[in-house]
Amino acid sequence: MILRIRIPNVMYKNTINSFCQWGCTMKQLVTYNALVGYELEKQRKQLGLEQADLVERTGMSQPVLSRVEKGKASITIDQLFLLCQALKVEPFEIIRNAQSGVEVLKKEESIAIQTTKQVSKKSNEAGALLAGAALGAVLGVLLTRNK
Repeated sequence: MILRIRIPNVMYKNTINSFCQWGCTMKQLVTYNALVGYELEKQRKQLGLEQADLVERTGMSQPVLSRVEKGKASITIDQLFLLCQALKVEPFEIIRNAQSGVEVLKKEESIAIQTTKQVSKKSNEAGALLAGAALGAVLGVLLTRNK
């Protein structure tokens, strides 16, 4: 069973500690899709855009865009290029930033990075799937800690 955890904004600073305080002994899981989705969402928000703006610019449906940003859907190369064009960012920048997240998360013993397929195959095992705001919070804490 995979638990999807979303952490409210007020808890960003203490995300890692919060997992321990809640008694979570399970390993947190992160997918590559979640990292790419997080980077796309971060770029959209930095530009002050709403999902509706991207829907209009790309022709993607809002539910698909939402699932991509949350890491719940795999993004195609076509979608990546469309979104990057609308966000005025090169696709390699999104991938590079996601890779930076991978490198930071690999250093944490309590976090495993897997493909969506690997997570699906192990859906009967306990683990907390980090995506969206929760993933952003964890990355923020870890990046700050590593400075």
